[in-house]
Amino acid sequence: MINSTTTNIPQKRLTILQLNTNKSDNSMHDFLRGSATNTDIYAIQEPYIDSKGRTRALPHLRVVYPTGHVEHFGNLDRPKSRSVILISTRIPTGNWTQIDIDSPDITAIQINTRIGTIRIFNIYNDCEHDDALQTLNNWM
Repeated sequence: MINSTTTNIPQKRLTILQLNTNKSDNSMHDFLRGSATNTDIYAIQEPYIDSKGRTRALPHLRVVYPTGHVEHFGNLDRPKSRSVILISTRIPTGNWTQIDIDSPDITAIQINTRIGTIRIFNIYNDCEHDDALQTLNNWM
């Protein structure tokens, strides 16, 4: 399922595309090969993660993993990350920061613009429990 949201920002539009790749390497490759280069942010649930703990991305995209992903990758006591955000290099790194939320199911960023701050939360919501929503609620 793909959802796309566009928010008007003076003299610029922020385009967000959301999809669930169901942990499929083929799905990630197909999506990246066919992805539009005018999208600013990709919110991906259940991304493919390789044996080194990395997902797939193109050179013009920066990958943001959930807080703790790198430190905890391979740790059997922590669930695998099920959320990532890909940010176009058109958005300067000085204009955004990662929001630290300790959950493998939540990736969040904050973008500073001339009109204010925009926070984007990419959440994988497990059908068996609402741990991610509880973590986000506690963070807020």
